[in-house]
Amino acid sequence: MNIVTVKINGIEYNLKGDEREEYLHKVAGYVDKKVKNILENNRKLSTSSAAILSAVNVVDDMFKKQKEYEEFIGKLNQMEKVQNSYVEQMEALKKQLNHMEQYNAELQLKLKNNSSNQQVEQLQQSVKKLTEELKITQETAQRHMKENSVLKSENKEFKFQLQSAKYKIIDLQHKLVENQINLAKEKKQKHPFLNDSTK
Repeated sequence: MNIVTVKINGIEYNLKGDEREEYLHKVAGYVDKKVKNILENNRKLSTSSAAILSAVNVVDDMFKKQKEYEEFIGKLNQMEKVQNSYVEQMEALKKQLNHMEQYNAELQLKLKNNSSNQQVEQLQQSVKKLTEELKITQETAQRHMKENSVLKSENKEFKFQLQSAKYKIIDLQHKLVENQINLAKEKKQKHPFLNDSTK
């Protein structure tokens, strides 16, 4: 497990995780940027309030990424169905082409015994047409396979972003608890008579 010391809004925190140090620094940098952005826009906010608003923003980002990821998975599933359909069509055309080639070979053999040139010509045209159709289907299937590969790559990136958002929320939760403790300490220091009255 890695332990990394990071700064968020000028305060040092120790982050623990199985992820690499670069990743933990990246998470902390994201949280730091969110907190500072909120404090710059409203300087009257306390650190704990800024942490809560930052957590809200991060959760909002995570939900949006989750929605994008789900939409992407839907598109990916649809592309896989289309791809499977093209593969089935290709297999059917290959079988049909093999059948036509066998039939053509039989006719060529018969041609040696009789002069049925017209039948052979028709068969050759049919084979040529089927070959062209097979070629078009193969090109289309290859294009869809390439698009599917791109979608899978994007899916991997969405998963990474979703995982990052989850770690950011966990970090903000820790920061919120620490800020609430610090806030309570500050209140006790500012109002020591509250401590005396409870004795």
